[in-house]
Amino acid sequence: MKNLLLLCACLLALASPLRAAVAPPVDIVVVRIYEGPHVTAIITRGEGKSEKVEFENGITDKWLTQTSQGYYKLFERFYGEGYILQSTMTSNAGSLTTLLFVKAK
Repeated sequence: MKNLLLLCACLLALASPLRAAVAPPVDIVVVRIYEGPHVTAIITRGEGKSEKVEFENGITDKWLTQTSQGYYKLFERFYGEGYILQSTMTSNAGSLTTLLFVKAK
């Protein structure tokens, strides 16, 4: 009986997924965006590897078009490098957005 219980426990352990063996994605990019008079994006690719990108913001058609083009260039860059959007987080104030991009496999 003990052998049967031991065998069942071993089979159950082998059948369950190995969560500890699954590593997080190695290549990630965190983008923190603040929308004010200018759109400011802080791009972080690792500790000590951050850069700042800014482009104009506004509410007229002209400024909305320029802002959309700024976002387009920013996101096209990540997709061109093989990253995909994994997650989006916003602050309570609504003016801060955090985007998590991971390298597609």
